[in-house]
Amino acid sequence: MLIRLVWHWLVLVVGLYLVTRITPISYNSPKDLLWAALVLMVFNAIIKPILVFFTLPLVLLTLGLFLFIINAIILYCVPDLVPGFHVPGFFSAFIGSLILSLVTALFTGYEKRVSVRRINARPRNDKVIDI
Repeated sequence: MLIRLVWHWLVLVVGLYLVTRITPISYNSPKDLLWAALVLMVFNAIIKPILVFFTLPLVLLTLGLFLFIINAIILYCVPDLVPGFHVPGFFSAFIGSLILSLVTALFTGYEKRVSVRRINARPRNDKVIDI
């Protein structure tokens, strides 16, 4: 459990680093990037489900595309708690949330493939007869 949490945090750090290289979003020091990833994890765990609940009709009406707006709102609010992390505008937050969603989806898919491979790698018991 703790390893998955650290893995997710590292994926967010890498994703935020890529976002800062592609978009106008910036940070002052690497420490600010690490804190921003941690704050983003907390926001995604606590605030995002509340926002999704209150905007559920809009999320359903747009077939889930409104979740990108919710992600942008969350990314736009991160500089309020991390002073060294800067998001210049909502459009930058929107593009950054799209990139961050893509990066986390890729790494999460990799994590799931590794865990499935690990589960299937157990030796079989030859005493069991499969019919």
